[in-house]
Amino acid sequence: MQYRPEHTDLLDAIQEFLIKEVLPAVKDNDAVAYKTLVSWNMLGVVSRELKNGRTLLEQDTAALAQMLGEKINPHEFADRALWQKAQQLSVAAAKSIRRSKASVASAEWQTVKEILKHNLQISNPRYGTD
Repeated sequence: MQYRPEHTDLLDAIQEFLIKEVLPAVKDNDAVAYKTLVSWNMLGVVSRELKNGRTLLEQDTAALAQMLGEKINPHEFADRALWQKAQQLSVAAAKSIRRSKASVASAEWQTVKEILKHNLQISNPRYGTD
């Protein structure tokens, strides 16, 4: 059987190439250097999404459903359907929080904070979530 690198390994290799090879070569061209850094960062987001996105989305969907009193099993959803369910639950949760005027110490706000931490783990893990 032929070795096939994981998607994330390929993305990591491209990121390394951009930082070690391309960026030094274009450092005098501000626009290209900036675009190189943005590309490097976006590859990291995609890599983290591939590694952890499904798991975090399942956790978020389950937490939102529990907060709203719904019983669902996030593992039963296909990727797109899970994302759509999470969006639907997010909208309902936002309406519920507004309607109840939930305090920042409430369970609802704790759920929202955990979901935000999950989003930051994907989009910008250097941003402290502790």
